[in-house]
Order: sequence, then C-alpha cells, then structure tokens
Amino acid sequence: MAQVKVTLQHGLKVGDITYKQAVLREAIAGDIMEAQEDSEKLMMVPTAEGGVEAQFVVSPALMTGHVLRRQIKCIDDHQGPLDLAELKKLHPSDLNLLLDAQQKMDNASNNTLKEVATRGRTDSDSEAD
Repeated sequence: MAQVKVTLQHGLKVGDITYKQAVLREAIAGDIMEAQEDSEKLMMVPTAEGGVEAQFVVSPALMTGHVLRRQIKCIDDHQGPLDLAELKKLHPSDLNLLLDAQQKMDNASNNTLKEVATRGRTDSDSEAD
C-alpha cells in the first residue's frame, strides 16, 4: 500500500508536544464507506409533489476530512487515525499540505488503473492491415 510523508509547517499540538512528520497511506474502500457514513446528516428536503421528506445528505467537506483523517497513519509518534477534533486543530496551511498529498496519491492510483486497463491494447488506426 502506497504511503507518503508530509512535513507539516505548524504541526499538531497534543499537550506540550508538537508533531510535524505525518505519514499518509492510500485510502481503501472501507475508509470511503465509513467516511460517507460519518458525513451524513438526516435532513428534510422538498419533494416534487411540494411536500418534504427525510433524506440522508452527505457533506462533501466532511467526507474529505473523514477520509483524510483515516489516511493519516501517524504524525511522528502520535498514531492515527486522527479524530475529527484533532484534524480541526491543524493550521490551514498544514491541512492544505495533507490535502495536496492525498490528491497526489489519488491521482497516482487512478493513473495506474488506467494504465493497467489499456496495457497491451493498440489503437485500430495504428494496426497494420
């Protein structure tokens, strides 16, 4: 499973200790499913008939945060996953560093899947008759 190290500028302060070297791991399906569940709110939404009904609505911002906190394997000796309160304590620039690393890992995984899917295939235009 892919991992990446990220050095935080401000770090995560827990008690008197500030942790700065984060290790993120690649997200797995369980991370995404659990994050979606944690990001749902029951809300009353309008229906086509003019009434309202209860529906679960997912917050994209919370979804991203819940996936990210699960991907944090550790920050120095502070073991992950982080809880949401710890993630919220991070400086915005540190959060951006972690989100950038998360995005790069996601892109690398997607590119690998695309390469595997097309390996060994040729364009019909380039095939010899």
